[in-house]
Amino acid sequence: MNAVTAHRRRTYQVGRLILLWTSILLSSCITSQSHQATPVRRSDKVWNAENIAHFEKHLEALRKRYNIPSISAGIVNERNLIWKKGFGYADVENKVVPDEHTAYHLASVTKTFGAIILMQLAEQGKISLEDPIAKYGIDLGGRWDSDKRIKVKHLLTHTAAGNDFNGYKPGYSFKYNGDWYNRLGQVIEKASGETFGQLLTANIISPLHLANTVPSIDDSINFKLSGYDPETFRSRIAKPYTWGGGRLHPVQSHYGFGPAAGLMSSVSDLAIYSNAIDDGMFLKRQTWEQVFTPYVTPTGRKLRYGYGWFVKYYLGVKIVWHTGWWFGYSSLFIKIPEKDLTFIILANSQDLSRPFYLTLYPPIPLPNPFKTSLGKDLFVSDFARAFIEHFSGM
Repeated sequence: MNAVTAHRRRTYQVGRLILLWTSILLSSCITSQSHQATPVRRSDKVWNAENIAHFEKHLEALRKRYNIPSISAGIVNERNLIWKKGFGYADVENKVVPDEHTAYHLASVTKTFGAIILMQLAEQGKISLEDPIAKYGIDLGGRWDSDKRIKVKHLLTHTAAGNDFNGYKPGYSFKYNGDWYNRLGQVIEKASGETFGQLLTANIISPLHLANTVPSIDDSINFKLSGYDPETFRSRIAKPYTWGGGRLHPVQSHYGFGPAAGLMSSVSDLAIYSNAIDDGMFLKRQTWEQVFTPYVTPTGRKLRYGYGWFVKYYLGVKIVWHTGWWFGYSSLFIKIPEKDLTFIILANSQDLSRPFYLTLYPPIPLPNPFKTSLGKDLFVSDFARAFIEHFSGM
């Protein structure tokens, strides 16, 4: 090998080394920048033992302040139920401690399931949200009757009632009405030939293998769809209580079932349900976007409710949520998709959700749905604010 050839080879090898090191450095820089741009969901600040212990202490203090005998709670992140805990007693007399598998009545959180079944039928072309309720034999009574101006979408978004100022025209104002929402069961049954319970079981409960999610045990026909023996399942249910006269009282009440309320479930099952929503199951992507978009009135005003969910923006971040309330039970289900966070909390008294519904204590008689509208801000709930404060990073 002559000197010229040797020099060229050394120059070539040095050049290759320079290119190799440059490539490594660039790759390192790009990887570093990419890592920095990815939000850290489980930071030490949020998920350390001290913060979790403080949060648990906070929830226990709230449980005692509101005289709630038991709560089961959980947080879902990155498709995992990463924290779950039971507080108090699901059965006070027998000192049964609840856990993530304890069943509670969800009350109005059932509406989120009802919306899915209805929107599936809409995707299949079996109904239109623009259909007048008269098409399905729905009569709301009073001044509304079967007014052809009232559409399916108005029941779904709690905008059917109208008000004194607009001649009770639907679509212009939000007035929460669980009874009217429940009339969507007539729409579902007439359009599909199957009951809400049948479709719920076939389309959501069975595919997700939800072990603790069943129609109300008091509705023998729909509960039978679960395949469980009623007395065997009853042992999984937190007993309902109410507070009055300075002490707890067991509640004796019958819980119906329909698209508006009456589903029973647990934290562990709702975590699976939440993950299915995040994975885009049940509905098309554009349909899910509709569900989680605030309803817009004919005048262009955005309301606080989408299709079966409340929608709130806090510091520019979308929060979708629903609460549930009935004698002896209450619930709260909060999702922050941008943060990949879901908070589930269930209680065996109505006081978890009392601030959303009314301030009177005790709640007898029930509030008139045409004078009281559930639509208070999410942060009237101390439990919601505790979750946001400890885990959202907002």
